[in-house]
Amino acid sequence: MAATLPLVAMPGNDGPFITDHWTDGQYTQAELGPVGVFPNPANSQVNIVYPGLTGEATVSILAEDGRVMRSFEVGDVQDARSVVRIDDLRNGLYLVRVIQPSGLDLTRMLVVANN
Repeated sequence: MAATLPLVAMPGNDGPFITDHWTDGQYTQAELGPVGVFPNPANSQVNIVYPGLTGEATVSILAEDGRVMRSFEVGDVQDARSVVRIDDLRNGLYLVRVIQPSGLDLTRMLVVANN
C-alpha cells in the first residue's frame, strides 16, 4: 500500500510557503498574515513588518532554548518596519515573537545563516 502525504505544506496548496515569493533560493512565509519576516534565511539583518496589525507591540527574537536574544518595543506597528541586526547571532533557528497589549501573541520562524 502506498503512503499518502498531506498536501497542506506543499507550495500552491495553502501551506505555509507560496511559490510567488521565492527568490534567489530563499523561502519566505506567506505574507498574507499579520506579521512578516524577511529575508529568511537571513545573515546580517532581518526586516519585520506588521501589515495586519495596529497599535503597540513588543517584539522579541528567541533562541531555540527560549533565551531572549533581542527585545524591543514598537510604538505603532501600522505601516511600520523594524530592521534588526543579527550578525552576532549563531547560525540556527530562532523565533520572532510579537505580543500586543490586547493579548495577541504571534510567532514566526527565522533561520540565521551567517557566513
